[in-house]
Amino acid sequence: MIIKGLTNEQYRDRDAISASDVKAAAKSLAHWKGSERKETTAFDLGTAYHELVLEPHKGRVVRGPENRRGKAWSDEYDACAAKGNLLITSGEYDTADMMAKSAMQHSRVARLINDKEAMIEQSIFATCPETGLNLKTRPDCYVRSEQLCLDLKSTIDAGPGDRDFASHIWKYKYDIQAAFYKYVCELAGLPVVYFAFCATEKTAPYATCFHLLSGDVLDRAHNNMMNILRRIKRAKEEDNYPTDWPEVNIVHLPQWLQLEEEE
Repeated sequence: MIIKGLTNEQYRDRDAISASDVKAAAKSLAHWKGSERKETTAFDLGTAYHELVLEPHKGRVVRGPENRRGKAWSDEYDACAAKGNLLITSGEYDTADMMAKSAMQHSRVARLINDKEAMIEQSIFATCPETGLNLKTRPDCYVRSEQLCLDLKSTIDAGPGDRDFASHIWKYKYDIQAAFYKYVCELAGLPVVYFAFCATEKTAPYATCFHLLSGDVLDRAHNNMMNILRRIKRAKEEDNYPTDWPEVNIVHLPQWLQLEEEE
């Protein structure tokens, strides 16, 4: 099921398993069950970057004063939030604007987002046929003709090297996020063959790189994602949300430190 016009808040209020839930449960069921949503200034910058790339015409990002000090800031922030807008400092706005311009200067990113059939932040809901869990996802951009999902990421290192953005994929479980988006989209009748990240750096020169996940990455992530959904189902049935950590963990020298000792 695809529901158009839902706000982010309305989407989040829908009771269903999201990619964030699955990523939290990948750490442990306890971390998923006890997770709390925390919004930070870094989160605001990422949100502003998304808005300025995906839907700049809606004008939801408001350029505020130089800092967040005082009651005047908090009052204006609350007033903007009540209208569905986001107030950020002038410096943060300039940064988000430069990031958005960098992303849209990338030919593939611009072509996908400007595609006349592009679905921008559409709310998608489905039921997992194996576990019976209600699932939800909200891709930044989906283009049916390309059978591709595009997700925007603000990052420190956007580059193509293994130690650059690719390392973030494994650290923050973006691969599992991609597999979950793909799965829910396909359950809703939206075929996904390709999943890509548009990674843009948060500091000058605000470089952007387009990262396309390979088939073997998506296949491995899908298997991991399905195992997590099975564990969530079992945990809900048993009302048991463990960490599965050992009672005592023995800390050994990591391999990289052993190599340093040998040199």
